[in-house]
Amino acid sequence: MMFIPVLIISLILLVITILLFIADKLLVSYGECKIIVRQDDEVKEFTVDGGGYLHSELTNNGISITSSCAGKASCGYCKVQLGSGGGPILPTEEIFMNREEKLGGMRLACQVKVKEDMEIIIPDFLETVKGIVKNKSYDPKLRWKLIRTGRPDSVLEEKRVTKLEPGVEKTVLMILDEYEGVDGSLIPVLQRINNTYKYLPEPVLRYTAKGLNKPVSELYRLATFYHAFNLEPKGENVIKVCIGTACYVKGAEKLLDAVRRKLGLKNEDTTKDMKFSVETVSCIGCCGQSPVMSVNDDIYGYLKPDMIDGIIRKYMTEAKDAKIKT
Repeated sequence: MMFIPVLIISLILLVITILLFIADKLLVSYGECKIIVRQDDEVKEFTVDGGGYLHSELTNNGISITSSCAGKASCGYCKVQLGSGGGPILPTEEIFMNREEKLGGMRLACQVKVKEDMEIIIPDFLETVKGIVKNKSYDPKLRWKLIRTGRPDSVLEEKRVTKLEPGVEKTVLMILDEYEGVDGSLIPVLQRINNTYKYLPEPVLRYTAKGLNKPVSELYRLATFYHAFNLEPKGENVIKVCIGTACYVKGAEKLLDAVRRKLGLKNEDTTKDMKFSVETVSCIGCCGQSPVMSVNDDIYGYLKPDMIDGIIRKYMTEAKDAKIKT
């Protein structure tokens, strides 16, 4: 019986919400609204019937904008910079915005209603995610510069010019030419680039996106989804220490400590001379030989901490011998 009052209140709120929605749709008319969109170096202009949400209008007009929460304002990925229009910021948006973003006109596209002509700039998704990961909130200084030009809060986008060194550009073009016209070539292309440079450099990632006529955000989603891709430079020798259950109970943590101590690593994962990188994995596929680690394509099992010094020294020696031969 105690739930009946709560149920009644919930039903009343639901009815009010429905009535407000109907009133907004039938009684309020915003007419046609012009939207000007600036994304990368392109400008697109189109007209829509007012009253819809900005995210939907952008998507319906072929504008790629990322969102993973289906318009529920719970991911913060669909941030856009408003040069004009949009009305006041909503409480559902404020939790994703820092002070600079609020002053700069950053909004969530899924929460903004189109009620008037609007001018928006779509930030680069790669920079958005990097800012969220690095600072736990998007830093507009990574992408935007605010300028006073007589109109308050006017915004000018900093142009991102993707230029590669001649040798790098030649290599990337060769990879792109090899897969030209091949269906599903995006992942193989990224694999070739990752194998060539041992990671996916941001300028190369942007150049590749342009060459494949795909948004950078699509390449970045793949690069962050698959563990085989790296967004940070790796050392010449990559050491992977398994910390799966079988290895962990047999001392994987002590092995990892021994490896990092031998290489002189503290908070970083790659040595200063770029000779070694250390990372942990959930499984190498040799549970019967636990604890296990791998160095490049070589796998070592039944390990003990006092064996680490000899294994790493082997690769240090090989690197010195290779240098002498060259």
